[in-house]
Amino acid sequence: MAKLKALVKAGVVNNEGYYVVGGRTAIDFANSAQRFDRDGEGLASLEDLLTFLKSQELLHEDEASAFHMYIFQNPERCQQVMDKLHDMRIRFSENLKQASEGWPIDPNFVADLNDLLATYKTKIELVPSDSGYEVKNSLVEEGPEQLLYPILKDMAVFLASDQVEKARVCASDTCELFFVNQSRNGRRRWCSMSTCGNRAKVNAYLKRKEA
Repeated sequence: MAKLKALVKAGVVNNEGYYVVGGRTAIDFANSAQRFDRDGEGLASLEDLLTFLKSQELLHEDEASAFHMYIFQNPERCQQVMDKLHDMRIRFSENLKQASEGWPIDPNFVADLNDLLATYKTKIELVPSDSGYEVKNSLVEEGPEQLLYPILKDMAVFLASDQVEKARVCASDTCELFFVNQSRNGRRRWCSMSTCGNRAKVNAYLKRKEA
């Protein structure tokens, strides 16, 4: 627990143990296969997905509770959602790795992402706010499939941005986390200086001492 709190304070993970070094939902999603202090898949179930979305402030607690009925009433449908999510994460991660090496994004992946986004119907409406009204964009259909939408949407926004060429993989041999290199000098190498960066400095120091 103490280590989790320390990593949360350092901005490495959130309170649910998901890594937040990516700086945005799409990259944190790519890193979601790992979860601090948990063995195996970080997004193993629809329950995990609900937790991830809440930790990203993309889903409120009262909204999440409405999806729990699907877990019990239609587990096969929920599993199909997770299978699709895992497939997209694998492919997105592969493209992030290619981008970090200077290769362009696979147009086939972009086409499939567009096809998925096209399955969602949204509505725009004015809703009351503290300052009068605000525009709210929401999905028309209900069901566990809509949980993928905020992730896929941010993935698309990311791929259309100048952040793609700044995508990096942590330089540590024991870490595979992605991040967007937005450092002032563009020389960031580690997912976090609090973890991998600090270990690298300590190892380099010990090697110099031994020399």
